[in-house]
Amino acid sequence: MVIGAGLAGLAAGTALAERGFHVTVLERKSIPGGRASSYEAQDTGEPIDNCQHILMRCCTNLLQFYRQAGVLDTIRWTRNLHFLEPNGRTSTLYGSRKLPAPFHLMPAFFKLRFLGAADKWAVANALMGMLRSTGPKPDAPGEDAPMIDWLRATRQTHRAIERFWRPILVSALNEEPERCSARYAFQIFRQGFLSHPDAYEMGVPGIPLLKLYGPCVEAVRQRGGEVRFRSSVKRLVFRDGLVSGVGLADGDLSTDYVVSAVPFNEVGDLVAPGGEDPFFRRWAKMDVSPISAVHLWWDRPVTEMAHAALLDRQVQWMFNKTQDFSSANGRADGEASGTYMGLVVSASRDWLPRSRAEILEIAEREVRASFPGTQGARVVKSAVIKEARATWSAVPGVDELRPPVETPIRNLFLAGDWVQNGWPSTMEAAVRSGYLAAERVLAAEGRPEALLAPDLPWSALLGKA
Repeated sequence: MVIGAGLAGLAAGTALAERGFHVTVLERKSIPGGRASSYEAQDTGEPIDNCQHILMRCCTNLLQFYRQAGVLDTIRWTRNLHFLEPNGRTSTLYGSRKLPAPFHLMPAFFKLRFLGAADKWAVANALMGMLRSTGPKPDAPGEDAPMIDWLRATRQTHRAIERFWRPILVSALNEEPERCSARYAFQIFRQGFLSHPDAYEMGVPGIPLLKLYGPCVEAVRQRGGEVRFRSSVKRLVFRDGLVSGVGLADGDLSTDYVVSAVPFNEVGDLVAPGGEDPFFRRWAKMDVSPISAVHLWWDRPVTEMAHAALLDRQVQWMFNKTQDFSSANGRADGEASGTYMGLVVSASRDWLPRSRAEILEIAEREVRASFPGTQGARVVKSAVIKEARATWSAVPGVDELRPPVETPIRNLFLAGDWVQNGWPSTMEAAVRSGYLAAERVLAAEGRPEALLAPDLPWSALLGKA
């Protein structure tokens, strides 16, 4: 039994069904994907993603999951990361095909126009320092701290922090440098930008998330599993210290194993009264961080850029979803006469109390200031989505709160990006946790098997990771 049809639950369910287990996935919502999902617009019925979700080539387990579900070819990849200054000037970071890691990004990095020479040398020295140590402080490897402390200790300039470190960290970890763990910040740069020449490549789903995860549900069913929507699990049923079933509104279902792939704040309600063990309270102090998304539909084409990181703005990213979503919703290429923009604001605590009207006013003003093609154009439709609990907060010391996949109850396992899996709160972390939970079920059955996909190999120049 798998509770939850988010990425973690679907990954666990697919892996176990493929190995002959009779798997039932129970999802309380009517759609799959968990926090990476879509909703249908009331006026058109078209799916709208709750937020723009991206991946990188270093997300090897997520790529494996998509490959097995047959949706990997829907991911649109780019080697060019565009940064847009308030004055409209664009810089592009891209990897050289001729240079090995960690030098593959160096030629383009030193051409970036939004940083000065002093900023670039400070960043370059810090990145090389990351390769020499996994710790956040030069004199104390292994001791975690807010990333801003390490940045200041390595004499990063104000512009380097605000235009390089902050945009990347906030996007990757959904936390500000003042709050995020330096250990996880190191991981993002070491594994995502420095270790392999392809690791940094960005993948964007070319279809709505609802259509991306539909085939992932079918992957479970095609392997003999079952996925039930609108099935809310009220409690776990215990017998002799083990989980013997799950309680639904219309009765109980018996089970031999349970993989709980629900958010960390919901596990306690499931295991009570079987969760008196302090283990089930260890993550109570985990904090969360929000993400806000704004969708704008313009009445005409306003930009040809596929994406851009907006520097010195409240809106951090623009993704041009026009072509992909037009064809995904049944319109022929070129039929869409306007532009559909998806805007992202990560770590958006300041945006949570703001009204929809205020958010739309800020977003439209910043987009108009960034893209000259919007002059004279009109917004014909808009949407604002706030995910108050989008990710768990990657603050220093959070790993002490993250539980392992195993629980004190021998046939109950945890999955979700919040359990210990070696990654921060990402889609890759969710899939990894699902595979780890499936590994534990296999081990309990006396059929041990490693399911995790290997990481991208580190450059020979860097030695062993």
